[in-house]
Amino acid sequence: MTTKGSRLSRLAILLREAGSSRLGWLLACFHAGWFFIAIAQMSPPSPGMGAFFDQGGWSSATLFAGRPFHFHYESLVLKLLILADLPSAFAMLPLDLVLASFLKLLHFGFYVGSYLSAVLVLFGATCQWLLVGSKGERWLASRTWGTWPCRQVHRWSGILIAIIVIATFVLTPVINERSRGLGFRHGGISFH
Repeated sequence: MTTKGSRLSRLAILLREAGSSRLGWLLACFHAGWFFIAIAQMSPPSPGMGAFFDQGGWSSATLFAGRPFHFHYESLVLKLLILADLPSAFAMLPLDLVLASFLKLLHFGFYVGSYLSAVLVLFGATCQWLLVGSKGERWLASRTWGTWPCRQVHRWSGILIAIIVIATFVLTPVINERSRGLGFRHGGISFH
């Protein structure tokens, strides 16, 4: 039977390995770029919808990062991102409930709370992809044929991460500006 201290020790080792995994950081950066671009494709921010919810209004949609969100009407890019992040979403559920309680206690509205919730989603998903990359890197290293891919990941990860970050910084505002120009695109969302 393991003790609580040994479990915490194993968790600390796992987190240290995940934080030092080049493949993990590559996946986490790719995910972050995907996350920001997917949000930029959504309808523009809607503080009015947040105020509507704060006054007790009901809708078939919710707010995510200040934007109206309804899974059915979102882009394929965002739908795939949500599906890829399901494990971390379930893992972060207890923290999300605590965050919701604090937001209510501190009288933050739906609009501001949706941004804080999006940060929590990004944090959880980043941890997920760091862990996936760490496990993948360890699995590759354990294979006789896996040394070459590991060397290539270590060799090119810095350049690939820089390309992902630069592409995200360039594409996100361009896509966001286009989305703002298109305006609210969810005609089937109901409000009551």
